[in-house]
Amino acid sequence: MIVPWTRFGGLLALAAVAVAPAVCAQSLYSPPEGDFSVAFAAAPDVKVQPAKRSKDVAFRRYVEQGPSRALVVAIDQYPDGALPQLADAGVYDRLLRGHAEDSGSELISTRAARMSGRPCLEGLFKDMEGSVEVVRVLIQGNRIWRLTYAHADGDPSAQAGASAFFGSFKLTAP
Repeated sequence: MIVPWTRFGGLLALAAVAVAPAVCAQSLYSPPEGDFSVAFAAAPDVKVQPAKRSKDVAFRRYVEQGPSRALVVAIDQYPDGALPQLADAGVYDRLLRGHAEDSGSELISTRAARMSGRPCLEGLFKDMEGSVEVVRVLIQGNRIWRLTYAHADGDPSAQAGASAFFGSFKLTAP
């Protein structure tokens, strides 16, 4: 069957209108520290734990949770010299395996990825309740950056949602 271009254009317009609310609902969020920006649909819940002593690890968590998915930006800041100077796939693999142990989920696979234009490692995790996490890790200076896109297993929009979330993340400070 041949679809006339005018009807095809109308179908594209309808598809664009259907997708537009989801795209427009995203806005860039940047924390007061100004070290990153990322697209969240709503203001995230923020949890900050500063280092109490010079040898402590500080952390920040930014979580935006919707009915079918959760987006997390996690930053762990270590004392100077505590992290490896050159992180490679082996270091990132150990971080992802540690995440699996800590969360009680299974690490299904890993693959090379990028975070804000920098090489990182992505892990795919599944738990017994049917939740899936896609986690990317990056060591930059004295910080470990971890981005997580969590969703229900079998969610047809998960791949596009994860790509949009990871693609929107930008480090804005060295």
